Amino acid sequence: MPSRCRVIFSVCAISALLCMTITARAAELSKSQQKYLKDIAQIRLCVGPNSMPLEDIVDGQHIGMNAEYIALFRKELPIPIRLKLTSTWEESMNKVKSGSCDIIALIAETPSRKQFLSFTKPYITIPFVVVTTQEKFFVSKLELLKDKKLGMHKGYAYVELLKNLYPDMNLIEVNSRQEGLEKVNNGELYGYFSGLHLAGYAIQEGNFTNLKINGQFDELAQVKLGIGVRKEYEPLVGIFNHLIDDIPEHEANRIDKSWRKVQFEVSESYQTITQISVLALILIIIFMFWQFQLRRHNRELEKREKTIWKQANFDFLTKLPNRRLFQDRLEQLVKAHNRQPVSFALILIDLDGFKEINDTLGHDLGDELLIKAAERLQSSIRETDIIARLGGDEFVIILNDIHSESSVEMVAQQLLENLSSPFVLAGDVSHVSASIGITLFPQDCSGDPDGIKLLKNADQAMYAAKRKGKNTFHYFTPKMQQQALNRMIMISDLRHALANHQYQLYFQPILDLNTLSIYKAEALLRWQHPLHGMIAPDQFIPLLEETRMINEVANWVFQQSLDAVKQLHKEFTPKFQLSVNVSPVQFRMLTSKQWPQDMSNLGLPVESAAIEITESMLMEERISGHVSEFRNQGFQVALDDFGVGYSSLSYLRKFPIDYLKIDKSFVSSLDENNDDLALCEAIVTMAHKLKIKVVAEGVETEAQLKLLHKIGCDFAQGFLIAKPLPLSTFKNNLNVINNTLKDLLI
Repeated sequence: MPSRCRVIFSVCAISALLCMTITARAAELSKSQQKYLKDIAQIRLCVGPNSMPLEDIVDGQHIGMNAEYIALFRKELPIPIRLKLTSTWEESMNKVKSGSCDIIALIAETPSRKQFLSFTKPYITIPFVVVTTQEKFFVSKLELLKDKKLGMHKGYAYVELLKNLYPDMNLIEVNSRQEGLEKVNNGELYGYFSGLHLAGYAIQEGNFTNLKINGQFDELAQVKLGIGVRKEYEPLVGIFNHLIDDIPEHEANRIDKSWRKVQFEVSESYQTITQISVLALILIIIFMFWQFQLRRHNRELEKREKTIWKQANFDFLTKLPNRRLFQDRLEQLVKAHNRQPVSFALILIDLDGFKEINDTLGHDLGDELLIKAAERLQSSIRETDIIARLGGDEFVIILNDIHSESSVEMVAQQLLENLSSPFVLAGDVSHVSASIGITLFPQDCSGDPDGIKLLKNADQAMYAAKRKGKNTFHYFTPKMQQQALNRMIMISDLRHALANHQYQLYFQPILDLNTLSIYKAEALLRWQHPLHGMIAPDQFIPLLEETRMINEVANWVFQQSLDAVKQLHKEFTPKFQLSVNVSPVQFRMLTSKQWPQDMSNLGLPVESAAIEITESMLMEERISGHVSEFRNQGFQVALDDFGVGYSSLSYLRKFPIDYLKIDKSFVSSLDENNDDLALCEAIVTMAHKLKIKVVAEGVETEAQLKLLHKIGCDFAQGFLIAKPLPLSTFKNNLNVINNTLKDLLI
């Protein structure tokens, strides 16, 4: 053979060998499988975060055990696997259901999932464990946990598997492992179910030193994870099974060891057992028998220890935590504050009159009353709060995550009401009340590592409540107590103000600066307190809004305004209009939706009433929508206190506003040569360009009135025109006011 031919032949042979090597793996797939992959062109894989060490998304990169397996699959496939990043496991499942993804990894097979997915062989197997606090005893059977509150990750396979095995088990689904472990650490959950890898990683990353991996279960020892394939892509199951079978054992072991944070293995090698000697078999039998005896002994010991622990930490009568366990939980809360700031209220409750009942009716009925009182207290608080019986007729509650004093007072008031209701004991009705002491953390606790000072504070406050006459609550801090007391008294008085006819409606006229006539007025609420006289609106209206009493009061104001405007139509002019202030609470609660119908029932045109709102209300989309509905029904809308709030021009352009009311702070110092005049003139010019009329508030001098008239302001309101007046006085003086003001501007 010529040398040139030999060279060409050698090059061809080498090229063919390279091609065979490159395509060797692809060639292992059948022709139909290769054609199918070519037809679909790509495989879309849904991947979510926060499942380390199995997988996570960090800076857009897929990491973890599963990421390494996917990388192995990519090398063997002739088409790409494209990641579809999601924020949660549920989102991944929904994308698979909707067809946005073709496959989902790290999924276990369940009956419900088989309706829309086909499953490959598992390539990751993780032991199924429970995480508890350190003092909990070892658990090896799920049935031993049936009466416990147990957490598990929402949407995970073992949720369905456990519910099928034990439908009566008290399972609490949480949104993340971090949340579940925190609830176990805080005593809200007995334990948290998870895969070993996930639990071990989360415990170490979260530094949960009080938690441990408790044990594995005979009924559900392992969770096997593979790939879920949409039914429409069924051929992918066989392809991935082929790839999974080809993963070298040493590679799988390397991936597992490099990512696992905790080693916790239960293995049985039957093959090894069959190969051991007779002596080893005898030793194993002896060992198993010893283990059986030891396990039985441990179960009995565990049962006795549980009983002893429960007797030591729980009140035998009410089944509530006792002082010892409560002190431990309080100390944990205080120490947790050093890691992450927390706030809570400690409420100490002492039953008034319990001793008399115990002495007259006997200890048995006294115990029955304590049990019922404990049940009422528990029904008044959230599951996340802590309650305990300290002894005798004393109970203590910790309200977690408090954000305001008002929320504490609401709970305290609810506790007082619940305990003051009659108790039926052996057919007889008995009554007790409660004295409550309240202290706040961290405000009332400095340099107190175990919370003992808090209990002392609450005890002092509780005795202060008893000195006040019982059936009340008292804050530890004198300043807070005074504020809370004044506020509580005012709220109590407000609850009876409407029924006792203490509210009055005053009317302040609004002058038309073009016609020098009055055909508009603002309705203003006043409270005539029987002891303290006239209360300023800024003192009681915020309390009405906070307690939602504003809804009933505002409806009363509107009905009174309708009666007034009907009289003004009859006695003065049919075009007389009254402006009514509307609270954001009314729009949120939709209590003012019936107002147009109320006006129709009285034969009044909708134009007879205008509603006054503030700029902040327009920032809430729900409220601004209701304002637009009112405007579309014929109500005119006035924007109050313009200039001191957001003063956003976009609101004037976006929403149908009829009147701008310039705040009195601009009018009070109005002068020919100051900036306030320029600002007022600019507001008037801008409003007129937008076809909005302008009302100046707080007009108190003739000079202010003349300047406003000069710059083209449409209306004026203030003490110069008239102070707010009761309806009868308002009507009697209206003509006099009109004539006097005409003289000022002529």
